[in-house]
Amino acid sequence: MQEGRTFIDQMGRMYRFKEPEPLSEPPSNLMVARNSKPWRAYLRMLGTVIPAFLLMYVLLFLVIGIVYLEPVAVLLSGLCSTPLIALIFRLHRPKLVHVRLLTPDEGGSQAHALPEGGSLRTPMRTRMSRYLVRDDSVLDLPPTRQMWLLFGLVVSVLIGLLLLILQDFQEGLAELGILLFLLLAIPTWIVGFSLPVLAWWGTSDRLLGIPTRRRDAEAWLMAGMASAFPAFLFNSLVAPEIIPFKPGHWAFEFSLLALGAPLCEEIFKAMAVALFLPYIKGPKHGFQVGFTVGLGFALIENFQYIGVSLLGGPFAASFTILIRGIGSIPGHAVWTAVAGTAIGWTATDRELKARLSWRAKSMAISAIDIAEGVGIDTDGDGDLSGFDGTRPTLEEAISQASLDAEEEGSPWVIIEKDTTPAENPEFGSPEFHFTYGDNRAMWTSTGIKTPKSVSAAVSLSIAGHAFWNGSSFLSYYLPDAYGLGPSATGIIQFSWIVFLVSSVLLIARGLINGVNSLEHEETNK
Repeated sequence: MQEGRTFIDQMGRMYRFKEPEPLSEPPSNLMVARNSKPWRAYLRMLGTVIPAFLLMYVLLFLVIGIVYLEPVAVLLSGLCSTPLIALIFRLHRPKLVHVRLLTPDEGGSQAHALPEGGSLRTPMRTRMSRYLVRDDSVLDLPPTRQMWLLFGLVVSVLIGLLLLILQDFQEGLAELGILLFLLLAIPTWIVGFSLPVLAWWGTSDRLLGIPTRRRDAEAWLMAGMASAFPAFLFNSLVAPEIIPFKPGHWAFEFSLLALGAPLCEEIFKAMAVALFLPYIKGPKHGFQVGFTVGLGFALIENFQYIGVSLLGGPFAASFTILIRGIGSIPGHAVWTAVAGTAIGWTATDRELKARLSWRAKSMAISAIDIAEGVGIDTDGDGDLSGFDGTRPTLEEAISQASLDAEEEGSPWVIIEKDTTPAENPEFGSPEFHFTYGDNRAMWTSTGIKTPKSVSAAVSLSIAGHAFWNGSSFLSYYLPDAYGLGPSATGIIQFSWIVFLVSSVLLIARGLINGVNSLEHEETNK
């Protein structure tokens, strides 16, 4: 007898209502993607970074309240942090797609009950399967050329306003420039701190040629944002206490910039990358994760630096936006990518990855069981019975990792419709589509190779960061200390910044060439 609810009318006739087919575990090869909306990633990024930045300062006061036993500060910080955390989780809640799969089956039915009510009829007997599948849409960012042109337009507008302000006030042009700057301050701030991050994000994806699921890429970016909080705590509370110089002394500021900040920031960023170790496929993938984590950290940092620079007028704002956009942002990304590449080499130990993946999944399953035990339907299956999927053992996870290694296919690349590799593939362009294939167009025999040891790679990242910060400080402190005057000091400082920016860009290109060449080396073994 077919299961279902029964109903008897006034005339004694019995009706049977079919129950909807229960949700089941989706097949491992079932992937669902939605229509691409390239600028949505930018809006989601903006919607995340603003509450994340506010949350960082709120949590700082929470920590201070706990350390100094201030219950009022703890209470107020806790109350203020709750809506910010809720907003971030709301923006990045898992996107689930309800999939109904009907397959011909002589033992099936032509009518299938739907959970929302009503039924679905088919012309033949079919069997229905229902799955909740996470959205696997590929990260499709706007064309990089558009983003860099928009970035250049913002800087050009600021320079134009500066020229207006420098005019004679009697002509009224200076007043007009000041008014326009005040009106454009907030849009300039928003575009200035965020658009370069998106542009470098798109540039790195294009050069690496690794299409990525949007939810994965956004998770890396958010991890980079989150890593800014412990680094901020260390720089604010710990580093000033351990530096053996008094505040106000030049050595104090130098030590804070050249030692304290690089040490804690690169370590915490590397730890953020390591969170994704179970899912990293190799050194090139590790580079991509590290680069994105670094961009997330730079996004939080940019929010503050560019906001403060607006107080100095168009010159300070345009100078800060330009230098940070083409220098500091890729710098953060490159330094973290070096550590990410080493973590990617560690990820080639498949048994280690299997153990970590099993541990991570076990913890997630336990969290679902606990949440549903208190009445929260975490997995969205409509009941509170806990996790309903399979619970793999460690042995099964290790065995599956070996099978995956044998069946692993070619990496994703972007090719043109004529199936020839694109010279300059652009995400978001209609003439391109995603497929599997050879990535020979992106292979190169030249490039910078980084250490495979995680400790050595993190040390290299710290050294690069320290050189940038320390030499930048000395470029304006030493000329001033030796009495060279403001003009000479300005020229020396500007020249050194140009050198640093150029070096970072060259290193970034060399590192990308280096990780791209790894695939070529592997195929020739």
